Amino acid sequence: MANYTFTPTSCYALSTHEVSFSKTKLVIKLTSTGEVVFEKTYGSVGVAIMCQANDFCVGTLADNGVFTKTIDYANKKAKMWLVENSGQNKFIGSDNETDSNIYNKYILNDCPVRIVNGSSTTVVLECPCQSSSGTCSNDCYTYG
Repeated sequence: MANYTFTPTSCYALSTHEVSFSKTKLVIKLTSTGEVVFEKTYGSVGVAIMCQANDFCVGTLADNGVFTKTIDYANKKAKMWLVENSGQNKFIGSDNETDSNIYNKYILNDCPVRIVNGSSTTVVLECPCQSSSGTCSNDCYTYG
């Protein structure tokens, strides 16, 4: 199991909030009114996210090392999104949202993800590792 500590700073019920990701920022809106209740650019430090039950949480991530996946927004079909499923909420990032064979999928109820600006066209997804050296994988992550 990965060694990390996720500390939530704010949580939002998925039943009443809409979560969206762009190339540069995370936005959370109240579904009933469309009012933005949270907005943050990823920056070089990043934004850490995780789900607790059916709440979407934003917070800080302390880890022993991460494995990374890069989403390249130079491709117009690149996208990051949340798939709500009670207790198994998934965060997906892909260079091509129309090709499900190349999805990077994270079960946010099992592990956090930190989203960091990579370059002017890329976003880096960081997920905790078991150790800071050696092969890095995580049971909450799948590809394809």
